Amino acid sequence: MPPSLLPGKRSLPGSALFVGAYETAGAHLGAPVCGSPEAGAGVDSVRQESGRVTRKYESGGDSTSYMLTVARETAPGDSYSVSRSFYRDVKVGTSVDLKVYRDAVVRLAHRGHEDEQRAIPVPAVVEVALLVSGGTAVGLHGLRAPARGRRWRPTLMAVPTVVATLLGSSLLIVYQWSFAATLTVSVVGWLIAVFAGAAVVDS
Repeated sequence: MPPSLLPGKRSLPGSALFVGAYETAGAHLGAPVCGSPEAGAGVDSVRQESGRVTRKYESGGDSTSYMLTVARETAPGDSYSVSRSFYRDVKVGTSVDLKVYRDAVVRLAHRGHEDEQRAIPVPAVVEVALLVSGGTAVGLHGLRAPARGRRWRPTLMAVPTVVATLLGSSLLIVYQWSFAATLTVSVVGWLIAVFAGAAVVDS
């Protein structure tokens, strides 16, 4: 379903922004490898690099994150989250393979272990949540025309819509399901919010 079918005039920019963030986050998946025939002039490509583990540490409370600090060949080092098995199979000084896209490490690999580096585009996600929730509230005001004593209810529904959109869009952008599945889940989630909002307005 195209973004134009999403609700409310204010939500149109939100849906377009979400699609843009989704495509940007997954752009490296279909990008050519540097030096290949497909990687022509001006085409963003994936570069292969070697890195060296300079530090290992665990972080987090209830859920432990396994972190590796890796020194790169062409840029300052940084810390990356990896799986437990990856973490246990390396030590300080171990060389790991890196895939780099637009100067950012998008994948670490070593001896059969591969971990994608997923980053949440926080500014885009926040803007998406505000635009979609605002459009939903405006749409409910227009569609349900609540009585004077209940006109605050559509606006109140914007609060859980913001929270749900923040969480949902973050997961969908990061995990890069197929575009059809991502859009289906997005539309279904919005419809649930609309029907719930209408029920609250009418109650």
